[in-house]
Amino acid sequence: MKTNKLVLLLMTALIVLIPLHAKSISDESVKVVYQCDFKDPERVNLMLSTINNLTTEYQQNLIDYEIDIVTLGPCLQYMMKDFKSTGFTKMPNLDSTQSRFRSLVSGRDNIRLYACENTMKMKNVKSEQLIDIVKITPSGIGKIIDNQRKGYSYIKIY
Repeated sequence: MKTNKLVLLLMTALIVLIPLHAKSISDESVKVVYQCDFKDPERVNLMLSTINNLTTEYQQNLIDYEIDIVTLGPCLQYMMKDFKSTGFTKMPNLDSTQSRFRSLVSGRDNIRLYACENTMKMKNVKSEQLIDIVKITPSGIGKIIDNQRKGYSYIKIY
């Protein structure tokens, strides 16, 4: 009889505690950092599609999220509006890709775009040559590492 009461007490405790634990896990926001260091428009558009899919799912399931997109190397040119005297030339279809970036971050403070200052220096890109939705980080790789140390999941499209 005492064994049955003990088992019943333990089962009751589990029934109460498991949902509390699950709730504490689901209350945490999802944090993701995307590395964009490639020029290929197909890869960039695939990355943007995966981010759109991710944000749609999180919004439908009422999950808080933060997404940082760090552009460095050849991908920096997707963040540029002026190519004069830089190591980049304007690519075809750049405007439509930039439009996708703009719509992705428009009205959201939980999706951020970063440009690598090291790449900017190497390619002679000034901050005023970037589109207005981009923040500058001293080191793209450093930003990615810092985010990972803060619990961000790392994604790179291959």
